[in-house]
Amino acid sequence: MSVKSICAGLMLAILAVGPGLAAPEIKIADNVFVVPDPKAKVVTLYMIVRAGCRDEEGGQCRGLAHYLEHLVFLGRSAAPTDGDSAFAAGQTNAFTTMEVTSYYQSIPVREASLARDLDSLFGLFAKRLTGVDMEPDVAARERNVVLQEYNFRRAGSIRTKFYRDLNTRLQPTHPVSQAVIGARSDIEAFSLEAAQKFHSRWYGKNNVTFVLYGPVGENEIKPLVAKYFDPLPTKKIPSRNWLDARRNFEPMDETLQASDPEAQRQEVLLEKIVRLEESDPQTADNATAILFDYLNSQISGSLWDIFVEEKRMATSVRISSTSFGEGVFWASVSATLEDGTSPEAMKSGIETYLAELAKRGVDSSVVERMKRRRSIAYADVSKDPKRVLSSLTGWFAGLRTHSEWLERSDVLASVTPARIQLLLDALAGPGRQVFGILSPKK
Repeated sequence: MSVKSICAGLMLAILAVGPGLAAPEIKIADNVFVVPDPKAKVVTLYMIVRAGCRDEEGGQCRGLAHYLEHLVFLGRSAAPTDGDSAFAAGQTNAFTTMEVTSYYQSIPVREASLARDLDSLFGLFAKRLTGVDMEPDVAARERNVVLQEYNFRRAGSIRTKFYRDLNTRLQPTHPVSQAVIGARSDIEAFSLEAAQKFHSRWYGKNNVTFVLYGPVGENEIKPLVAKYFDPLPTKKIPSRNWLDARRNFEPMDETLQASDPEAQRQEVLLEKIVRLEESDPQTADNATAILFDYLNSQISGSLWDIFVEEKRMATSVRISSTSFGEGVFWASVSATLEDGTSPEAMKSGIETYLAELAKRGVDSSVVERMKRRRSIAYADVSKDPKRVLSSLTGWFAGLRTHSEWLERSDVLASVTPARIQLLLDALAGPGRQVFGILSPKK
């Protein structure tokens, strides 16, 4: 099972349907959607639970949500594996982020038994919402599996520790500064009882979204939703207001350095978090997408144009953002330096570039150009059910709603240079920032 961190840069880049096009997905219920593909050779079901590492006890990200992800695949929720089962030839996986825990199962399309296979698939995911039932020794063995994953992915990775240290400097008491998988001591303390308690709090039918892909439609799926999902109890989902209280906006400008034997060139990362008062978060997200499309392009005045082509200070440069809730803007500028460029010169260059861009603004013709590019991409995605599946599940994994999904093209069209100017002013203004320098180990 994999652990992934989904940043807002990815969420903001998710593609959607262009103006005037019918939605390619079918809404079966408030939280069940089907993406039909008559040519599909597999059926895939996603279950996105709106609970992740940040939702653990006491607001501390200790890896329990990820541990539960492992346990959900075991016990009574395990998929059938007999030779006659479509599950034996299928694929299954899951990932945990700060915000969500997502599961998916793919099975091959067998026309003669498709109805039976779909019934088994929906029954499997319904069981995953009813509880975690297994012997303590089985749960203990799975805890060791998580520990092995930690040792493989994190224990010896200088780069991973470096990025985590940057987040800790930026927001020392917030879950975003902690690892989704947890620390070694956290993993060793995992218990089946604690995982079951987390499941009981968050795994309810009203806190999940299902997306099904394959050569199926509304008539095949509605009866299965009524049979397996409708009877499940509705739960009272806890509030997450504590997240707002733990944000830290005290001004700061610090530098963190590390050496990595795997680094080929010197790399720098400027992380900055600022307040951004925005009455319409959807418009703010779309404005960020348009602005970053421009900054990450190779057209005149972009980051690439200035630092790679004109000044030759870097071999690559990119800007992205991290999701941190409404009223907050978190941007990251990363660059791989050319030989002879000092990290300090690159930091000064980035800050000067952002300040000058904020002073002159982004021309309206550039804004319209970026909007046209994205609209064309929206339309292209809508023609490919596989890409619709990827986009829609990514959208829900970003804690976005289906109504927002349906409005995204209209919201994109409403982005103006004035909206983008708010972001530029925030980027160039005061805030909390950390500058990271990752050098090749000599």
